[in-house]
Amino acid sequence: MSDEARSAVDTSDEVGRDEPAEDEESMDDEERPTSPARDLRTWLAGAPLPAWLQVALGLVLPMLVALVGALRVASFTIDDAYISFRYAENLANGNGLVYNVGERVEGYTNFLWTVLLAGAVKLGATPPAAAKVLGVACACGALVPTYLLSRRLRAFSNLPCLATWLLATSILFSGYAVFGLETPLFLLLTLAGTELFLREEDAAAAGDAPRPALTLSSFPWSGVMFALAALTRPEAPLFLGLLVIWHVDQAFSRRNLLRLLAFALPVAAHLLWRHSYYGAWLPNTLAAKTGNFAQQLQGGSDYVRKYAQHAGAFLWLGLVSVASSIVHRRRSGLAIASIALLFGVYVVVVGGDWMPYFRFLAPAEPFAFLLADDAIRGIAARRERAASLALAAFGAITIATRTGELWRAQSNLLVNDKGFWDDAAGRTADWLVQNAEPGPIAIADIGYVGYRTGFPIVDMLGLLSPEVSSLPGGYTHKVGTGYTDALFSKNPRYFLIIASGADCRNPTVPSSRASYNDPRFKKDYKLRQTIALKKGGAWCIYGKTSYP
Repeated sequence: MSDEARSAVDTSDEVGRDEPAEDEESMDDEERPTSPARDLRTWLAGAPLPAWLQVALGLVLPMLVALVGALRVASFTIDDAYISFRYAENLANGNGLVYNVGERVEGYTNFLWTVLLAGAVKLGATPPAAAKVLGVACACGALVPTYLLSRRLRAFSNLPCLATWLLATSILFSGYAVFGLETPLFLLLTLAGTELFLREEDAAAAGDAPRPALTLSSFPWSGVMFALAALTRPEAPLFLGLLVIWHVDQAFSRRNLLRLLAFALPVAAHLLWRHSYYGAWLPNTLAAKTGNFAQQLQGGSDYVRKYAQHAGAFLWLGLVSVASSIVHRRRSGLAIASIALLFGVYVVVVGGDWMPYFRFLAPAEPFAFLLADDAIRGIAARRERAASLALAAFGAITIATRTGELWRAQSNLLVNDKGFWDDAAGRTADWLVQNAEPGPIAIADIGYVGYRTGFPIVDMLGLLSPEVSSLPGGYTHKVGTGYTDALFSKNPRYFLIIASGADCRNPTVPSSRASYNDPRFKKDYKLRQTIALKKGGAWCIYGKTSYP
């Protein structure tokens, strides 16, 4: 980028567009341009890294690290991913975008991801393989806009991009690249949309006059990118909305109106299709996973607090970047900070989720890392001896801590999480396939068992059942009046009861307790098989004594 273009970018990023940029005489030493380092001595003296080395150290190497991390845990697939896999297979096989053939219920929240997997199935791939390949590609792709956003916040100098390294060494990033969910696609789309949005604003501010006609190069493609993100996850409007708020002075420009139109049309079309196909304006999962605000706040607060402890103290350095953005009136920095903060608030409100290593916070993590990156590189750019020594010590501790934590997290996922699901859902599905007659099975953990068996599923947690999701209570606790009536109305052939011991007499979770204690269950269902788990407890398969 030329000096003139860089000047235009820096000026356009200020909140007060009419304020003049600082002239070179008033710039700090770290802001003065210097020749790239030719050797280690000149680099230690403070010369910036050459551009090719910035790319190699700040993008290519982190991409390789993320790829290695993903491959190490690629054998594990999260149970919920199999829900989308079954929807995708049904769509590809001509049965419609449904879980149970003949029942139109939107039990997923990742429309675009599921449709992409269905396309892969039509081409001959299996959903798990397609999800992992696509996930890794999206995760590697997401590092590119992260790199560009880092450069936008602070021009690269004597340190490479650090946000990409923080992402590459995060189990949340590399792990969920291969766990089968839509997380990496959503990260790619929101990060690319953010970078495109800010780039479009820069280009508009740098132009001397409005363009005479709309062209492909002038079209605000960020609106399309955020529309695709909204078709992937429902949180996408938060990202676009915050970016627009920080550029509210341009809210009624032709560019912004086109951007909002490019976003709204696909989203509205999907909304109309959803209502016509499923008979509802919102996915059934929303009602299933909410219903007790106090429970959500408690769970969400614990969720965010534990993530902050897991991520490390370096996250707090992001406050330095926020302060700098306030002082220097940087729109991009303030927008990125608001995204990281408000997405965290959103997770508190909705209550987080059950999945390992804080999957729900994955979309906010890159933005938080960008703030920490900006702060650390800003301190390093000052080239003050005491600050440099403190930063070097802090960096060494952080690298050692993150490397150890990543290794432990990978081992824990493979030994504990994968071990549990292979033992419980894997063995349960094996027994059903080998020994049971096909028929509806009432089960809470519907993912792998439903995908492997192909049996009709009576969802005890309500993701696939509006009759359950509409009941009072929070997620997994909608077990009051009407709960068992909703289950027994489906006439399940089997029940999967989760119990504390191999005798199966002490159910441990609310859905199992409510079902087990219903007189209809005790009268009509007998224990068929106990799947005694290696670490205690059992999954107990009950069958109806007489089934038509």
